[in-house]
Amino acid sequence: MPEIDEIFSPGGILSLKLDDYEHRPEQAKMARAVADALSSGGKLVVEAGTGTGKTMSYLVPAILSGLRVVVSTGTKNLQEQIFFRDIPLLREYLGKNFSSVMVKGRSNYLCSARLNKFIQAPLFKDDGDAKMLNNVFEWAQKTKTGDRAELEDMGEDDGLWAQICSTIDFCSARKCPRSTDCSISRLRREAEQAQIIVVNHHLFFADLALREKRAGTVLPDYHAVIFDEAHSVEEIASRYFGFSIGNYRIEELVRDSLRAADSASTENRRDIIEGLDKLEMRSKNFFYRFRNADGEERRFGLKDVKPDPESAELFLDSLRTLEQKTSSQTPLPDELRMVAHRFRSMTEEAEKILSANDDGYIFWGEARGGGVYLNASSMNVANTLQNALYGQGAVVFTSATLATAGDFAFFLSRLGLEGAQTLALASPFDFEKQVKIYLPPMPDPADHGFVDALAKEGERLIKLVRGRTLFLFTSFKVMYEVRKRLEGKIPYKILTQGEAPRHTLLGQFRDDVDSVLLASSSFWQGVDVKGESLSCVIIDKLPFSSPGDPITSARIDRIKKLGGKPFMEYQVPEAVLALRQGIGRLVRHRNDKGIIMIADARLRKKGYGKTFLASLPPAPVLTDFKELSSAYKEKS
Repeated sequence: MPEIDEIFSPGGILSLKLDDYEHRPEQAKMARAVADALSSGGKLVVEAGTGTGKTMSYLVPAILSGLRVVVSTGTKNLQEQIFFRDIPLLREYLGKNFSSVMVKGRSNYLCSARLNKFIQAPLFKDDGDAKMLNNVFEWAQKTKTGDRAELEDMGEDDGLWAQICSTIDFCSARKCPRSTDCSISRLRREAEQAQIIVVNHHLFFADLALREKRAGTVLPDYHAVIFDEAHSVEEIASRYFGFSIGNYRIEELVRDSLRAADSASTENRRDIIEGLDKLEMRSKNFFYRFRNADGEERRFGLKDVKPDPESAELFLDSLRTLEQKTSSQTPLPDELRMVAHRFRSMTEEAEKILSANDDGYIFWGEARGGGVYLNASSMNVANTLQNALYGQGAVVFTSATLATAGDFAFFLSRLGLEGAQTLALASPFDFEKQVKIYLPPMPDPADHGFVDALAKEGERLIKLVRGRTLFLFTSFKVMYEVRKRLEGKIPYKILTQGEAPRHTLLGQFRDDVDSVLLASSSFWQGVDVKGESLSCVIIDKLPFSSPGDPITSARIDRIKKLGGKPFMEYQVPEAVLALRQGIGRLVRHRNDKGIIMIADARLRKKGYGKTFLASLPPAPVLTDFKELSSAYKEKS
């Protein structure tokens, strides 16, 4: 493949154009494999170790192919990096004339029609909404994209945005009086002309679910899809091949219905408003049962935490009644037609979720912040992907963590990729020199003294590396207990997940080089901190999903019914991939170095520990702190 070799070779285009370019044989090998998959229309799975340069490895062949390629990422951060940094660089250096567009989910974009209606009849939750509305209005007059990312002062959970953003439920498309300045319409036109379309997994699977139901599309037709951060594909896809109801969705529907009621006849308007008042009250009573008393995030199975039958029936009755009231007028105004359709969809979904008797779905709920979400997620996305995606063109999955002890079987089976080509590329980093793995003598995680031992071992390791530590936990309870024990014992600033937004905490952690960040859940992946600010990663336990988690429990039950062994077939490989994600936070650059500590004694005491050990990076493993301290000081 001469053109690929000319670009990635030591004397190739990239080496001549980029000052810090470093030839990596793994990068060129991946690029050739991606090019082959694109030309043959096949399925390819690539594990590309950190530092391989996988983004260039798939972007270059995608551009050279001339095909319309969708690049889907796990996070908006990577999506924006590809679109704003990598693509412009390749456009300049490759000398290829190609078009590209970045498409986010609909709710990221302003709806001019909703903004106009909101200004006419604003519903403010507090004074901050009124002040923000002025800023939004000024921005709306000059924005070329309508992307809320341009509103730097607007918080992630700002209530105002939910009332003015674009939603499929509100959109009247060509009938819209503001169609000429519609962000979504402009974006669709750009996407239809683009060769490279950069999206995230949430948007991609929202589009694929619509295609599966033959309910329209968000994206134009494409020839190939490349999934980066592919380790998160199953979890995201399972949600979009299902459905969900929640108190916030009800609140939004009530607000939009109040505005739509203005187009109703006098008698209908009175009936609709009366029905909406009842729905609000009944919705609060219904969802209240699922709230968590202490305010912490939690998941629950709907078969275990059943709704009160009376409040559930009253809730459903209100939805059915409002669907009838909003659709009964003749002629029916567009505004009422849209809310009537939403009430119909909401009723159907609520009935299915509350019956919870379809074996094709996992029925579960989640209490998060002030929100309650009742969900039906697909039990098995493999069959859906085989029918809806595979065979339609080339599909490439890539991530730094897809294999378990060098075996792709788990990932392939979960996504229905049997028969796909696989390629494992080692990281070009020198882990032997850059990393020390520390497995201290510890009590079993279930023992009473585990938290004390974890805090003591963490304390002396943090002091050894002078702060600069990401301390990852598998539960918030242990995280808070360890924080209590560290306060006053270490002379470094302690940052803790939950005390500020994720991006704020990461910014503080980068800037305050000697700080310590205690975190759980989402911080196990997607954290990219280069240099001295991150010199140590401590992991409290092997990240097994709790058997009490409704999604894990449902998948375990399914494997048992099929005669399998869920612990070794599902729980262990899933935990191995999660552990590899956490470990991968340490070395992000060839100059990074540091220590990985795993405080779980089961690594060496249990038979399955061998699978975890075989998945660790090829670095020296130490069990004695004095030996570790001596080795670290030698290298520092």
